[in-house]
Amino acid sequence: MLKRINYFIISIIIFEFLSFILGSGTHFEHYKYAIMLTIISINYVVLKRQSKLRLAKQYQNPNKRS
Repeated sequence: MLKRINYFIISIIIFEFLSFILGSGTHFEHYKYAIMLTIISINYVVLKRQSKLRLAKQYQNPNKRS
């Protein structure tokens, strides 16, 4: 789910960048970009910790496979 949120936010940023390049201007204020980048950063940290936690659990329980 977090990856989908990241993809959605990245697609919004790309759309805004393209509209800026084409001369339409941007539709968001700067603080909204900061909020979106913060969400992506937090999601990235959470996803990394989840993968490390999975590896640690598999190392602790080698007989159980998930």
